[in-house]
Amino acid sequence: MTIYHVRFTCAPDYMARRLPFRPAHLKQLARLREQGRVVAGGPEPDGMAAHIFYRVADRAELTGLLEENEFNRAGLFTASHPRAFAEFLEPLDLPPVDAGFGATIVDGVLADRTVARCGLAALQRQTRAAFGGFLDDDAGLAVMRSANADEALAWLADAGGWDRTRLIARAWSQTL
Repeated sequence: MTIYHVRFTCAPDYMARRLPFRPAHLKQLARLREQGRVVAGGPEPDGMAAHIFYRVADRAELTGLLEENEFNRAGLFTASHPRAFAEFLEPLDLPPVDAGFGATIVDGVLADRTVARCGLAALQRQTRAAFGGFLDDDAGLAVMRSANADEALAWLADAGGWDRTRLIARAWSQTL
């Protein structure tokens, strides 16, 4: 199984139109999480993007899930940008559905994958990182358990193995 991070671009009126579709969307994602096909998901607080982490057998299965996504079918997502993880550190625990935990997604370039892997695993044990991993293109992504971008960036950079100057932080509300 492959884990994909999918960043969705939201429609300009996403925040105004999403509420009637939200219960069905959450129910759909909760069902997929129970089936092991969704790891986590949630929007960026400004409503410009949303992120869902899918676990699928192949790209065809991912395409089907994207087409069936309630928000996508309602026109709330205008584009999707999937990236496959080559290596993924699973979450140690899962929040309840509709948790709305403030978090930061940190995305960037690796300086040393082995050191980054050890650092990310240590951050998980310290409950500073929820999950994350490494993509095929010497990039990595980690979901940090801090809504403060500077703090999240510092935690990850100080753990080692990442190019500190090429880390990007995005505010994220982990809904499930």
